[in-house]
Amino acid sequence: MSIHLHIKKEDMTAAKDPELHSVPCKIYCDDTANVATYFKPYIKNIDDEHLKSSFRGYPLQGKIISVPEGYTGVTFYEYKKPDNDDAERNIYATGTFKQFTYWNYDKIPTKNDPFISALDWIDIAEALHSTEDSDESTSK
Repeated sequence: MSIHLHIKKEDMTAAKDPELHSVPCKIYCDDTANVATYFKPYIKNIDDEHLKSSFRGYPLQGKIISVPEGYTGVTFYEYKKPDNDDAERNIYATGTFKQFTYWNYDKIPTKNDPFISALDWIDIAEALHSTEDSDESTSK
C-alpha cells in the first residue's frame, strides 16, 4: 500500500484559519457531517489557559494548543476511501492551522497527555539533530 499526499500551494494560502477541536471520542462513521452547523460548543473559561464544555452530556476540559513556532498544521481529506488495505491511497491537503482546542474527559490537559507530549518531540528532534556545538564539547 502506498499513500500519496497532495499539497497545492493555492490550497495552503487561500484557506482561512479554521476552528479545530480534538475531542476524546471515536465516531463510527466515514460519511460527511455538517459540523459547522451542528457543533457549536458552549465554552467557558476555567482559568487563564483552561476551558470547559461538554459533548453529548460528557464533561470536557480543554486547552488551546498552538502549533510550534516554525511549523504549520495541515488538514487533509481523503475523497475516495480504498476498498481494501492494500489499495493505493490519495489524501489531499484542504487547509492550514496555527492552533486547535484539545479536549479531555473531565480532567485538565497536561504535558502528560500523549497528544500534547508528542509536540515536545519536535523540540527534542531539533536538539538532537542540531549542528550547533555546546560549550562542553568545544572545551574538551
